[in-house]
Amino acid sequence: MRFLSREKGYEQEKQNFKGVFKMSVNVRKAKLDDAAAIKRIAENSWHDTYKNIIPLDVQDHFLNKFYNLETLQNRIGATPFAVIETEGEVIGFANFVELAKGKSELSAFYLNPVLKQKGFGTRLLDEGMSLFHLPLPMYVNVEKGNDEAYRFYLRKGFVVEEEFDDDFYGYTLATIRLHLTHHVEGDEE
Repeated sequence: MRFLSREKGYEQEKQNFKGVFKMSVNVRKAKLDDAAAIKRIAENSWHDTYKNIIPLDVQDHFLNKFYNLETLQNRIGATPFAVIETEGEVIGFANFVELAKGKSELSAFYLNPVLKQKGFGTRLLDEGMSLFHLPLPMYVNVEKGNDEAYRFYLRKGFVVEEEFDDDFYGYTLATIRLHLTHHVEGDEE
């Protein structure tokens, strides 16, 4: 039942965003009052992206822990957090973390699932990196099976650093760690 309502929700969102390409698009630093929109995007994106990779109960446990409003507001206030919006509505977000001096990590990067492969991800990554003057190398972890994201990062110039198994709340995830040493702009993803 829950799956069915999600599908109907996606169809409604597709209709809502039909004219999105005629609207203005902006990337900016996230504000505390963006937390509810970020939470909604994270939930929809996780359930869409990881439906065949991570069991739903494991997804929900993670989302409840790291994407509740209080935790999100703390993250927005403490780390470089960018959103992409169209006509004032947040459609995606990127959370960056500065690691040791001269290194950074893209710890979260999600778009409204119905808006994937339309150029918004490229714009969010490019402008987000510029907005916060993030140092390279930049690292990102991608779960095996998330082929769309893996190909996206390769097109952006990321290269594979290592593969490992990650214990994700009792569930083993095959994970690929990539890094970017030079910024490649362009490509409409």
